[in-house]
Amino acid sequence: MKIIILTIASIFLVNIAFAQTSGTIKGKLIDSVGKQSMKDASITVLALEDSTVEAFGLAKEDGSFEVLNVPLGNFIVQFSFQGYSSISKTITLSKEKPEVILGTIYMPLYAKTLDEVVVTQTPPITIKKDTVEYNAGSFKTKPNAVVEDLLKKLPGVIVDKDGNINAQGEQVQRIFVDGKRFFGNDPKLATKNLPPDIVDKIQVYDAQSDQSAFSGFDDGERTKTINIITKKDRRKGLFGRAIAGAGDQRRYDASVNMNLFNGNQKLTLLTNANNVNKQGFTAQDGGGSGRSRGGITDTKSAGLNYSDLWGKSTDFSGSYFYNNLSTNRDARSFTERFLKNDSSSFINQTTTSQRNSQNHRFNFNIEHRFDSMNSLVIRPDFSFQESDNINRTISNATIGSLFGKDDVPQYRFDQNTSSQGSGYNGDINATFRHRFKARGHTFSIGVTAGGSSNTNDGTNYSDNRFYYPKDSARLVNQINRSDSKSQNISSNFSYTIPVIKNHVIELNYNYSKRSSNSDRRTYSYDSLTSGYTRFVDSLSNYFENENSSSRASIGYRIQKEKFTFGIANGIQFTNLKSDNTSKVTFFDRNFTNIYPTANFVYNFTRKKNLRINYNGRSNQPSITQLQPVPDNSNQNNIITGNPNLGQEFYHNIFMRFSSVDQITFRNISFTLNGGLVNDRVVSSIVQNINGTQTTTFENLDGSYNLNGNFNYGFQLKKPKSSLNFITTGAYNRDVSLIALPGDKLPTINYTTNTRLGQAINFTMNLDEKLDLNFNTSFNYNFARYSVSPDRNRDYYTQSFSFEPTYTFKSGWVLGSDFDYTYNSGLSAGYNANLPLWNASLAKQIFAKKQGEIKFSVFDLLNQNISVSRDVTNNYVRDMQNNVLQRYFLVTFTYNLRKFPGGERQNGGNPNRQFRNNDGNGGFGGGNRGGGNGGGNFRRGSGGNN
Repeated sequence: MKIIILTIASIFLVNIAFAQTSGTIKGKLIDSVGKQSMKDASITVLALEDSTVEAFGLAKEDGSFEVLNVPLGNFIVQFSFQGYSSISKTITLSKEKPEVILGTIYMPLYAKTLDEVVVTQTPPITIKKDTVEYNAGSFKTKPNAVVEDLLKKLPGVIVDKDGNINAQGEQVQRIFVDGKRFFGNDPKLATKNLPPDIVDKIQVYDAQSDQSAFSGFDDGERTKTINIITKKDRRKGLFGRAIAGAGDQRRYDASVNMNLFNGNQKLTLLTNANNVNKQGFTAQDGGGSGRSRGGITDTKSAGLNYSDLWGKSTDFSGSYFYNNLSTNRDARSFTERFLKNDSSSFINQTTTSQRNSQNHRFNFNIEHRFDSMNSLVIRPDFSFQESDNINRTISNATIGSLFGKDDVPQYRFDQNTSSQGSGYNGDINATFRHRFKARGHTFSIGVTAGGSSNTNDGTNYSDNRFYYPKDSARLVNQINRSDSKSQNISSNFSYTIPVIKNHVIELNYNYSKRSSNSDRRTYSYDSLTSGYTRFVDSLSNYFENENSSSRASIGYRIQKEKFTFGIANGIQFTNLKSDNTSKVTFFDRNFTNIYPTANFVYNFTRKKNLRINYNGRSNQPSITQLQPVPDNSNQNNIITGNPNLGQEFYHNIFMRFSSVDQITFRNISFTLNGGLVNDRVVSSIVQNINGTQTTTFENLDGSYNLNGNFNYGFQLKKPKSSLNFITTGAYNRDVSLIALPGDKLPTINYTTNTRLGQAINFTMNLDEKLDLNFNTSFNYNFARYSVSPDRNRDYYTQSFSFEPTYTFKSGWVLGSDFDYTYNSGLSAGYNANLPLWNASLAKQIFAKKQGEIKFSVFDLLNQNISVSRDVTNNYVRDMQNNVLQRYFLVTFTYNLRKFPGGERQNGGNPNRQFRNNDGNGGFGGGNRGGGNGGGNFRRGSGGNN
């Protein structure tokens, strides 16, 4: 709590230290021809020195305006309105004259003048229906930044240490570049590789499904999406970056990303190789992602993304991405597994593992417009994986009491396992859409087909020694092979019919079928034959599963100026079949479910809106949960499936309120997400007297969850910065069955986890020299158990992060990154305070500063460790993993920029924009047409102001 108080105090002390008397600009905007008021005309205040945005405002209903809290100094005030010529005036605000009254300003209609250059500045934030659009030129970034650094500066957008993006309280799942997919659906490949100086706008919105976007009938499905719009003059040329680095302990970091843009045709090449836990992508094969703090990973990756407009009617984008991850992990953990009364089983465990994985993934998107009435979207996605894993786990368990009784040894396991696996999965989605001549009548049909196949060969050697209740030993020496396959097909039909104005009915039909099988064979070592020839029937099984469903629904939507409301209901018939040929058992069950959905959107103003969604859906158990064969890869917990499982049914509700003020940068978002599960597939655990446990699955009611997020952010004037407060809360209740030693019947156990958190995020750019990111967060966690309330646990985590970068005029760049994490309430030996300090010193070289030599130190204090806690229905586990510790690295970075007309310098503001009267884009600053970098905004070619 002390850190929180100091954090808030330091932020406001900085604000006070930089605070100066501010001024006000007043006036009125009138149409020069019709003498009409110019409601919503934009007033942009720019610093005379470098044209950075200092303040922004909009004209009121009568055309009057008042821009408040403008810092003192010399400024250019720009007035703009669509269809009218921009006007600019130079003013000075001082302590002696803090208020400037410009009087009535008459705006002329737009008139194209040959050879005349007009400099305009887009407002920092624009609201366009359900889209928040940020002008990238209004937000500065440090040298050699990437788009991720730009996103950190945007009001209402939060980027965590692993590169995960949260906008308006929701996780961003997809990023487009100029409206097209970029390397499939992996946001990090765009944000961690593209430079911010090519970006014109950042758009944040909730993307609808293809069918909803076409038909206009909202099905409630949303995907939080960011669209990166590039500058017009950066859509033709070659740009990229190359990095080469080496350090002590054989550490290295090398990457190349190159982009060749030619209008609609865009080609991007990415390569990366390092052993410093750096990944500019999201691993999709279990290898981890982002800034990993568990284990040490050697990464190699390469990818190619291509997009183009074929002819006038076909949009194409496609990508290939390859990654090879090799992770060495040393971990230790302490687990308290709950037994009867006040006793528990305490397990100390060490694990050494090496995982090697390769992944090839292909993503394509083809959109063809036959004519204005018909279109087709095809999206194939495929991936191929290979993995090789070696693990050694040593477990020592004792049984004891919370009240000081002596611990009694239970067992010691020394287990070695290995596995080699390969497989593929893929699907193709095709959607045909037709719009009838009769207004509002639409028809669409979507088909998705896919399949997967996985093969895994493994070994399991375990030397097990049991001490309680009596001494015994068991040796496990086995090999196993498992093969699993699945195929699925789904089709969805939609037809919309308008009934009266703004009222639409949708008829919908969905059919889906999924078939899967699993074949697992286990053999034990036979000393007589000196080979693995003894078939283990209890650990072998062939299992087939088939799930098919048909659903018909009808929906009704009302769309008004202020609100949209839709409701739908349907009935689904599901058949679930399981055929266990090895055990000669067959299972065939039918289910009937109601499928209700509802959504409501209310727009209070253009800046404020409320969205509420509800949906009900069924979920089928996985093949692992169904297959009745023991999995003994973990000797502490033997897991067996249950072929008699039924389907789950989820009720989910989502609510979000958001408000963005494009003048003050104040943003407010509140999200609430809750769910209730009927017939949830839960764990049924039997605690054995020797300290081990066996687990199977059952269907039970009683699981639900509720999550909330409140974000309040605003901008500080001096120093120019953004401050965000993020409050989070979560309540989750899970249910399980637990049978303790001596119990005849299992007991229902309700586990509730409550989490309360607060975070403060502060970002600042000062005079293009100091770039500062600061955040702190704390989280309280409360775990409660209905079966064993004396095992209730509370624990607390607080983190503090400080990331300043200072750029000197001479081209030197000093950077630092300090994280401090405090843990409380964990087990003895795991309540570690974790300071992590990285520092760097760089020198920009060459005439245009396109090169950089940097010396970096990671973990300067040599204190880096990784600690985490896992709370489940019958145990609490604290874990610590090996991580990278102190190393040194020297890197050389070269930025390539080749665009028609050359790379112009811009007087220090890389995002400042110019445009001609004909609307064509330009990039630059400094001298243009003989003029200087300041002065008036309108100038003729070839002459000074």
